[in-house]
Amino acid sequence: MKIEISLSIVIAISTVLYTVISLMLWYESRKSRKQKIEPHIVAFLKSSENHKTLELHIKNIGEGHAKNVNILVLHDYNQFGKELKSLSNLGAMKNGFNSFPPEYEIKYYVHDYSEIYDNDKNEFIKLKIDYKGTDNRKFTEEFHLPFNQLFGQNYSNPPETFIGQIPFYLNEINTTLKNKKI
Repeated sequence: MKIEISLSIVIAISTVLYTVISLMLWYESRKSRKQKIEPHIVAFLKSSENHKTLELHIKNIGEGHAKNVNILVLHDYNQFGKELKSLSNLGAMKNGFNSFPPEYEIKYYVHDYSEIYDNDKNEFIKLKIDYKGTDNRKFTEEFHLPFNQLFGQNYSNPPETFIGQIPFYLNEINTTLKNKKI
């Protein structure tokens, strides 16, 4: 009789544990499925390949498609110091984007590094990005992008990537040809 009660208790505990583990697996697979359709748009600053120009990049790093993307510039900056070329009046910032697929990226040139370092060291860009996923869930991201965080980074000359080496060596060839008097 004691053996039957003990076995029944063991079976009951095993069933409860199995149910809990099954629920956890179901929850994880549900999260994983959502991740496959969820967009994630980020904004970041990056130097150009030749490290002379600061660039603003907006990219969908998520696996899902984003739609109705609106980019609101909360703290503006004049592109290359020109008042008529503020970031808020350019492309996606002004008009938004209807469709932003995964891994899609847009890029805006901001200013020359030397000019920023000399005059606008403490400047920044602040953006608010609103968008929807394919399931119509709304997402909002806000980015505060200070310029001075990029100063002092090391880079190699020639660039490390093959894509970066192509313009570098073409520029070297061009300089050599200009110096030769034919």
